[in-house]
Amino acid sequence: MDINARQLAALDFNYLDQSETYQYNENQLARAKGCAPIVAKLQEFITPWEQAKQRFDESYRKMTTAGQTKTNETLDGERDKLTSGFSGTVSNAKKSPLPGQAEAATVLEEVIKRYDIKTDGELEQQTMKTSQMCTDLLTNYQAQLTTLGLTAWVEALQAKNEEFNAAMTARTNSQAGYIKSELSQLRQQLITAYRNFAKMLNVVLIYEGDTAYADAVDQMNAEVRHYKQIIARKGGKVSAGSDGTGTTTPTNPSTGDQGDQGGSTTPTNPDTPDTPENPGTNPGTGGGTTTPTDPNPNPGGGGTGGTGDEG
Repeated sequence: MDINARQLAALDFNYLDQSETYQYNENQLARAKGCAPIVAKLQEFITPWEQAKQRFDESYRKMTTAGQTKTNETLDGERDKLTSGFSGTVSNAKKSPLPGQAEAATVLEEVIKRYDIKTDGELEQQTMKTSQMCTDLLTNYQAQLTTLGLTAWVEALQAKNEEFNAAMTARTNSQAGYIKSELSQLRQQLITAYRNFAKMLNVVLIYEGDTAYADAVDQMNAEVRHYKQIIARKGGKVSAGSDGTGTTTPTNPSTGDQGDQGGSTTPTNPDTPDTPENPGTNPGTGGGTTTPTDPNPNPGGGGTGGTGDEG
């Protein structure tokens, strides 16, 4: 038994957002799989860890990619055509030789310019401006719309805009529920699988020594230090730890379930550092071991971290 063997330092996932949690596990998994001795000894822990990462990745991609369903894209395209067509028709009517039409078109064109709706701009802003313009036109410019025969056109644009907004709201509500349930659960499963691997790696390092694993463990601890600095930049304070890597006391922690925003709520069960007398027996430990009873099993490389991530 080598009580001075390197140890994989722990990391407090409560302070990492969804994308950071994924990237950390992606990087560490690659290092673990790149070390033949680790693969030979801990494949039964690497496999569920990799599977958990893949499940989280698939769900995260569903949440972050595109942002619109096919239905939303179709409705947005139809709305854009109505907006552009209305603007073009008003512009052409300014050249009309019929009495009153050019004057009506000039008035309506000023309204269109005032709202300055961009069909290639931000969707939420386009929806808001379209709603305001249609209401304004139908309330205050009915005479001009009637002169040009455009009342039905504006009503159609208003209806299409409301249909698009309803579809976007439904998608957002569905996505919000998805984030809070399935994605959050998959994130916690990924963290648990990683910590199971980390605990067993530290057991192996203590009982077999770290010679065969030194390079990989040093690289993995470098990754831990990197993510501790990310936590510190979010507002945490870094103090030197026994392994020289530093520990963090974030002042603006993230629960990790705020999508990619980082969050600003305090975890309800923040990680409790491992101690030499109790190296990682607390459920969810990332950097401790499970069975050694020797004092101070982690003086040479592990650092301190957290347990019990709320995810």
